[in-house]
Amino acid sequence: MVNIQPEQNTDPWRILLFGKCGDALLVLRSPRGFRLPELRIPRGQRVAPNLNAEAKRQWNLDTVCLMPLNVSCGDFAADGRRYHTMEVCQPAALSRIAPHFMPMSEVKENSFADPPDYLAARQGMGLDKGVLGENGGPFRGFGAFARISAWVEEQLEPYGLRLDGTFRQMQATASFSLVRFQTNRGAVWFKATGEPNRREFPLTLELGARFPSYVPVSLAARPEWNAWLTCEADGRDLWSSAGPDAWFQAADSLAGLQIASTSWLQQIRDAGAHDARLGTLLNKTVPFFSAMEGIMEMQAKPSPRRLSVQEVRLVQQRVVEALLEMEAAEVPDTLNHLDLNPGNVFVGSYKSTFLDWAEATVGNPFFSSEYLRQHFLKAVCAGQEIEENFVQSYLKRWSSILPGKAIETMLRVVPLTAIYAFAASALPWQDRNVYCRHDIAAYFRSLVRRMFRESELLSGYRTA
Repeated sequence: MVNIQPEQNTDPWRILLFGKCGDALLVLRSPRGFRLPELRIPRGQRVAPNLNAEAKRQWNLDTVCLMPLNVSCGDFAADGRRYHTMEVCQPAALSRIAPHFMPMSEVKENSFADPPDYLAARQGMGLDKGVLGENGGPFRGFGAFARISAWVEEQLEPYGLRLDGTFRQMQATASFSLVRFQTNRGAVWFKATGEPNRREFPLTLELGARFPSYVPVSLAARPEWNAWLTCEADGRDLWSSAGPDAWFQAADSLAGLQIASTSWLQQIRDAGAHDARLGTLLNKTVPFFSAMEGIMEMQAKPSPRRLSVQEVRLVQQRVVEALLEMEAAEVPDTLNHLDLNPGNVFVGSYKSTFLDWAEATVGNPFFSSEYLRQHFLKAVCAGQEIEENFVQSYLKRWSSILPGKAIETMLRVVPLTAIYAFAASALPWQDRNVYCRHDIAAYFRSLVRRMFRESELLSGYRTA
């Protein structure tokens, strides 16, 4: 029995499904004219694998995603339609479900039931180069997936690895690509990044070369694509871990990686890591919280409660005080990971591997430990004793390096400062244009509210 997702839990995508290297496009007939087919996929999940899976389910076609299209013209600029270009893996497969084709040159705007579908078709067929742009990214054209596969196969040959034809496409745009390829001995991952994450390419190469025990080592790299190829990490990610032991191992490994990184901080910064050193964070407090005052004032809804200007400034004051306490403790800077979610940490029998270094940062090591602790509390923690075991797993390596008073200071103030370090270092708070997006503005407000709550707890601790 097929499990159909309720419409309210899915997102619709109108699909430009091409065959024969762009010569054929699947369209459906309706009483009002042609229309593009639509696939619905689970809301909030990765687009590419779900579109490919739904195309297989509905049409029994093996497909790859190319890129989403931004169809914007006049009255159609904000109608909410989303389009994605896809390509069949076998050129003749599309003719099985649609044996008769009409050349696109013969199709006019009034041939389509919805004019935006016609605009999307023109863009997708490459007839409107001015909209797409001639340099839209290395994977914008037809056959991009075939080019990626051929390059991967060539790079694997010296290692005695061969693709077996099985793959899972996780992300696909004109400049981003993430694909898992199965080989005769395990799996490999191809990844390419564009703006705003181009820094992940040099950072991944740098960290892989310096810390092969903790970070995936690149098998090959292609600078013009900003792309690299790695073996799949051993073990399972923390999302898949049933008990706390894997988290304890990850916390211990995180400390080991950070301590090892202290000798290479300049090289890590030169590779593009964010700067979250305490002096830098202190210098950002005035402009950051000034921006947060404006964002908080933009809130129109009565709930959750809007913080007053005085309350935001109180948070600023307490963040500064906490950062100065951290500075006085003289804990050395290390490598940090500002996106240390459970999906980015794999734990095997003998090692832990940390992935996805677009948000690599140089700063106080306890920032990353706090991010991991927060995820641990949500995913695993069932009591104070288990939480304490997690914290001690991280601290046991640091205990021989740092005095107990410094560790005590870090544990007390980092729940507040880690939120600020993330927001001030990894988020585009200086770009006033992002505040026009209600979701981003709401996210900033939620972070300020969290800082307010943590600052209240910290203030109570100091006065107790």
